[in-house]
Amino acid sequence: MVYETAAYLASSGHDVCVYANEWEVSDGAPIRYEHVPMRARPAFRRPRSFFRECGKRLIADNFDVVNTHGCVCPVGGVFRVHSLHRAWLQRCAEFRSPFSVSRARQRLNPLHGVLLRLEHEHFRNRKYRKLIATTPEVKEDLGRYYGVPAGDVAIVPNGFSPIEFNPQRRGERRTEMRHRLNLGHDDVALLLVANELERKGYGTILSAMRQLDDPRVRLLVVGRVNATRVQRQAAAQGLADRVVPCGLTSDVAGFHAAADLLVLPTQYEAFCLAILEALGSGLPVVTSDVPGARDAVVAGVNGAIVRDPRDGEELACVLRPLLDGDRRASLSAAAPGSVRQYHWPNVLTQYEQVLLETVHSTVHSPIYA
Repeated sequence: MVYETAAYLASSGHDVCVYANEWEVSDGAPIRYEHVPMRARPAFRRPRSFFRECGKRLIADNFDVVNTHGCVCPVGGVFRVHSLHRAWLQRCAEFRSPFSVSRARQRLNPLHGVLLRLEHEHFRNRKYRKLIATTPEVKEDLGRYYGVPAGDVAIVPNGFSPIEFNPQRRGERRTEMRHRLNLGHDDVALLLVANELERKGYGTILSAMRQLDDPRVRLLVVGRVNATRVQRQAAAQGLADRVVPCGLTSDVAGFHAAADLLVLPTQYEAFCLAILEALGSGLPVVTSDVPGARDAVVAGVNGAIVRDPRDGEELACVLRPLLDGDRRASLSAAAPGSVRQYHWPNVLTQYEQVLLETVHSTVHSPIYA
């Protein structure tokens, strides 16, 4: 999101500087980068470290507008609010037992307190020029948890690149990618893209696969998750030979080509970019009724919705008719057109307008992203 925004603004004639701890430079976009060092250890001190160091460096520069992404960024900018950490913790309290190991780990993790304090500093103390929320639900959460006035918040959804994620590219790469992953012609490959197994519903998918009891159904797990844990949980369900931990990748589109369905029974999401990218590739999506997903996924048109992200039996019932190739083909054909409004050029035009309205400036003013 940060790079796409910066590249679009730079291509529109703005002077753009990105302050970050790390980045990948791509050719073409005239963007200036400034390195912001931050404390490596302990890990929970990193957000506050970036917040402080980035703030110091911004004082030396004169920008017309500062566009920030996340509460670890300095105060005083136009803040892109993807989600609220406080809302996520509240959701955890609803689906995790008070005496569970996961709840105990959460209570003992000092990172949560750091992030909550940073959120409080930005939102409760009104240290921003404007807020840009990804969904109406995020806007409501800002008001509910931090008393942010509705007039302070514009809504601009997430977006995706139609150049990287499109059905033509998926079709061209399908044979190669399925061969690489040892998928048979009749295999139905489910794809989970996640950096968190519990929240994204890995256990629910395993439960559904066990109930489907169909040897054709395989699961590809892509993301920054522990492969040993992925395999251990699969083995406990008798599914060790049908789950493939694929690790972190910069080529998610390649796994869209190999897969037949994106399955994401997530317990909380502000607006999941993985859903948009999959639909853009022509990959039908099965997910839960969460913000963003309910706008992008239309049951029976480009995918399906489950009500309870923890219910493996419900997920199995939803998946069973989608094991039919003709049914998936119908959903796949409709998917790309259903998310056309989320193409980056459409989304970032709205985004740029919010920035310009904030500073009452011309299209050639310097912008920090």
